[in-house]
Amino acid sequence: MLLNAKPIVERKMNELRMRVEKLVEKPKLVIIRVGNDFASGKYVNNKVKRCDEAGILSEIVHFPEDVESSVVESKILELNQDPETTALLLQLPLPKHLDEDYLTSLIVAEKDVDGFTTLNMGKLVLGQEGNVACTPYGIIELLKAYDIAIEGKDVLIINRSNIVGKPLAHLFLKENATVTVAHSKTRNLEQKVWDADIVVTAVGKANMFSELHFSPYTTIVDVSINFDENGKMCGDVTKSDYDRLVEKHCNITPVPGGVGQMTVSSLIEQAIRIKERE
Repeated sequence: MLLNAKPIVERKMNELRMRVEKLVEKPKLVIIRVGNDFASGKYVNNKVKRCDEAGILSEIVHFPEDVESSVVESKILELNQDPETTALLLQLPLPKHLDEDYLTSLIVAEKDVDGFTTLNMGKLVLGQEGNVACTPYGIIELLKAYDIAIEGKDVLIINRSNIVGKPLAHLFLKENATVTVAHSKTRNLEQKVWDADIVVTAVGKANMFSELHFSPYTTIVDVSINFDENGKMCGDVTKSDYDRLVEKHCNITPVPGGVGQMTVSSLIEQAIRIKERE
């Protein structure tokens, strides 16, 4: 089965609109963007579009590529104190002269809509309520929407980043899955892929996996956004193998149309949740 996110996101956006209507004040999401990275621009525009659909306010603070770190730092500290700013995010990646970890750490935990700060990551590890990284949260929501069992399943996550792999591992543990995190130094990766019930791949290598890598009835979550030799968007799993995967009773998230859409809707939901907590 193709795990298409579109119907899930449309239903979620309708629910979010109703939640916003119940609030006395609309939430406001502020996005800090640095430079003119093409992909970042598309992501930011999509976030603003979804904010409009949900009925929440949004603002983009756009700095030039060569902005000094102190300028970005001052803006973050200002927005931390701004009562009208409900949620704040620093669009990544940043130009190389800026320290992503340091600047992200300046965002006050309550407004950290990406869930990247030390406090929110720590709360996730300890099982406490906090803001959760949006891509991992969206993945769990997508699996649940399609009634894919997680409890007791063997899950393989091929990524150990702070944005995807690490927070996702803890979310799967919360759902009582047995989790293995793989990376570039992992041995016997192909066997681990074959043995897993759920495989999450976020390697960033076009066509790294074919249908031959997966055993029947595997659920495959393809997080990566790559471009093939023809400039077409694709994931880590060969797109032409989708039909063969479905024939062997596998589930797979398509690229595009899968995890990316869930990430944005999860971001909007988290901004609303922050407002509801106030």
